[in-house]
Amino acid sequence: MIIGLTGSYCSGKDTVADYIVKNNGFTHFSLSDEIRLLMKEQGIEPTRENLIKFGTQLRQDNGNGVLAKSVIKKFEDGKDYCITSIRHSEEVKTFKAIKNFVLINVDAPQKIRFDRMQQRKRPGDPQTLEKFIELEQKESQSSGSGQQVALCCKMADLVFVNDTNDINLLYGKIDNLLKDLKSKYHE
Repeated sequence: MIIGLTGSYCSGKDTVADYIVKNNGFTHFSLSDEIRLLMKEQGIEPTRENLIKFGTQLRQDNGNGVLAKSVIKKFEDGKDYCITSIRHSEEVKTFKAIKNFVLINVDAPQKIRFDRMQQRKRPGDPQTLEKFIELEQKESQSSGSGQQVALCCKMADLVFVNDTNDINLLYGKIDNLLKDLKSKYHE
């Protein structure tokens, strides 16, 4: 099974992915890590702004599904994968062409996501709700080679609401999700 995770900023995608990988034997690939590798080769600092710019240019130069195609080349038969940082509709289409792929939109209310962002204190994160909303809008173009997060979320096969800060409750919800997915998508 191949699980793709997309979703709004600070919705908990990485937390969900980490649990799936650590407790269920999935191999993790991040499309953002693919960009970081290329940036490192060129000596470009991997700030959020640089990642967005570089990723957009990479898609313009090589097609909007380039990151998905790069990751798919690394797949091995019979393995389960969890893919994160899916931010363009062509990446979704590229992955959906693969058997046993399911795209999950990990979501949470905006206030919860903003609070999470403030708690993690990552350099470069917006400090106000207004800037947070502005960043989300920048990441949700509807055409071109830039990020299309909102469109990716609409293309998801299902929505996983992560509106709790109780990690054990979240893990239980993930276990239930995986049980349902395995019966539907696993051979």
